[in-house]
Amino acid sequence: MAAQALIAAASAEDVAYFAGRRCRDEHGRKLYLDLAHVAPHGAFVAKDEGTPVGIVVPHALDDEWYLSEIFVEPSFQNQGIGSRLIAEAANDAGEVTRSGLLQPTDMGGIAFFLRRGVALHKPVAEIAGTIPHENELARMASGHYRFRTEPLDPAAHRGALAQFDREVRGTARPLDHLYFCEHGSGFIFARDEEVAGYAYVWPSGRVGPMVAASSAYAVQFLGFALAALRQTFGASWCTMLVPGSNVRVVRAAMRAGLRIETVKLFASDGGMLDLSRYVAFHQLLF
Repeated sequence: MAAQALIAAASAEDVAYFAGRRCRDEHGRKLYLDLAHVAPHGAFVAKDEGTPVGIVVPHALDDEWYLSEIFVEPSFQNQGIGSRLIAEAANDAGEVTRSGLLQPTDMGGIAFFLRRGVALHKPVAEIAGTIPHENELARMASGHYRFRTEPLDPAAHRGALAQFDREVRGTARPLDHLYFCEHGSGFIFARDEEVAGYAYVWPSGRVGPMVAASSAYAVQFLGFALAALRQTFGASWCTMLVPGSNVRVVRAAMRAGLRIETVKLFASDGGMLDLSRYVAFHQLLF
């Protein structure tokens, strides 16, 4: 029956079923549910004799179609279900950049992207650990530059946010910033009256997205973000997704005692992106 699996719009129950199976923590489960319901075309599910066996969750940015999730139960893989799910989800995507974050062991997902001309751009390290001691955070945040910080306002800072996001991700993401500000805590960094970047921290201990106008600022921003994470939410543990090209942040995190837990692959058919100034938010919403 698998070859005849029915593809249809996912119900709330379908999404909750896969969120419970696919997400390790409450933060991830909530994001999974939110994405499935706010995406312009929603999520799609495959069912075999009424049993959910696969799901796809797309996410649309201004100029990009991001594949937040594609999953098919192992016993139903290699039967074309994943391709049918993605084809349904991307039906109205139009001529936009396509991207996604993949597990290195997901040969099916990698092959799917490569067959469609979507290149594997960068490895992305999931880094986590105990938030460093205050003295270490102060050393990181001090650096060579002086910044003014203020709460991030998606409306007031819309122009600067769009510029930074286009530089590092290739597209603006105004709706994402509304979500980030509603559920996390965002900060704007300014230097000499010019916006120099932004960062978000989350009750779950997550840092990101974080963007710096120059890679030279990135470590100072990270130090501030980790201190804010502790002060704002009382967090003792942190986690972040750092592109491999952001060497300054990776090295600073390693020196501070954080460790790489997993490595993923970012795929995109857009232009060359400057991910050396970027820390991502979550694999569901890179």
